[in-house]
Amino acid sequence: MIRFRAIPICSVLLMLVVSTSAVLGDVYKIKERDNLLIAVIGQPEYTQTVQVREDGRISYFGGDLEVAGKSTDEVNRLIYDFLQNEELVNNPIIMVSPVLHETGVIVGGAVNNPGRYPLSPESSTDLYRAIALAGGFTENADRQQVRLIRYKPNIPKKDRANDVNKQRNGTYSDASNVEIFDLSTNQPYREIRVAATDLVYVVPLSVIEVQGEVKTPGKLFIRHSVSITNALARAGGMTEEANLSSFVKINKDGTHIVFSISEEYWQDTEENEKEISLTDGEVLFVPNAIKMEPIYVTGYVRAPGAQRVRGPLTINKAIALAGGFEDEADSKKLFIHRTDGTIIEHNYIVGKDTTILYPGDIIEVKKRFQLNWGLISTMASTTIAITYFIINLTQN
Repeated sequence: MIRFRAIPICSVLLMLVVSTSAVLGDVYKIKERDNLLIAVIGQPEYTQTVQVREDGRISYFGGDLEVAGKSTDEVNRLIYDFLQNEELVNNPIIMVSPVLHETGVIVGGAVNNPGRYPLSPESSTDLYRAIALAGGFTENADRQQVRLIRYKPNIPKKDRANDVNKQRNGTYSDASNVEIFDLSTNQPYREIRVAATDLVYVVPLSVIEVQGEVKTPGKLFIRHSVSITNALARAGGMTEEANLSSFVKINKDGTHIVFSISEEYWQDTEENEKEISLTDGEVLFVPNAIKMEPIYVTGYVRAPGAQRVRGPLTINKAIALAGGFEDEADSKKLFIHRTDGTIIEHNYIVGKDTTILYPGDIIEVKKRFQLNWGLISTMASTTIAITYFIINLTQN
């Protein structure tokens, strides 16, 4: 879960003179002699501009990393893994970009088209317009946490070094350069000018889901984490058929735990609160206490039909309950039909797939493509016969 705080100015100064990784994505490939900005948000001591050597590698805090030929996204992941493996920074937020010499406001975070938008150094634009240029807010944008980071180039180098030391000791806040605006739809319009050297960052909200026997199932957008009580309340509360003895919490990696409200829910302990809180990407499922509900497995399985379950289960278990694949089944590509009408083409990993299915979902197993050798042989024979006939006809 990403937590945001005021960004130190030494990171901002560098970020504002480059194109973001979101602009270049997988299009631009790093070359020899490129200058790369490695910006670690909130960790100014790990922010550097490095040059790619002739051997295609860079030196970064004792690491010798090969980057030539990679996209900025790939280098991002490389730096992330390096900082994690060397235990230098835990869960770093990284922006890796080739250093370009263009001007324009950078808009990032929870917008539809993050990137740099041209703006002459002498002019400015409105904050609302800057976000509109970036395609507007995404569904999970925290409109109350729109950050405008101002570029202030007149900070002496020695002062920036002192700021880094204060940041390490937790006694420094760079809030004077980071302005936070609430752009919620119920707020009145304010003219907020954005310069060509500024950075606009829209903080993304975390997304969880509450499914099953609640009155308003679906996605919920939260900050950081949320208690089970809060999640159920925001989902309209439970229905009369809710099973209080076997709530299911599904983790982001597909694993899940089952807990009982009657036994655990009202225990007000720190350990229990941590156990049953929900964070980004997690799902709370409330089963039905009265009836078993079906998950359908259709197509080329040995026992197709409805498999009655009480709550979610993995795709592996659903296939097993249907007797496993037939010999002609395409076991690598399945189709998941969700109850909301969504159809997902799913690449299945035999024996290891932790994808979760919910009551009402349908798994469709199609037939593996096979060559019809009998038909091919017949067509070949026919083609040869026709060719032979035409040759004889022309010779006569």
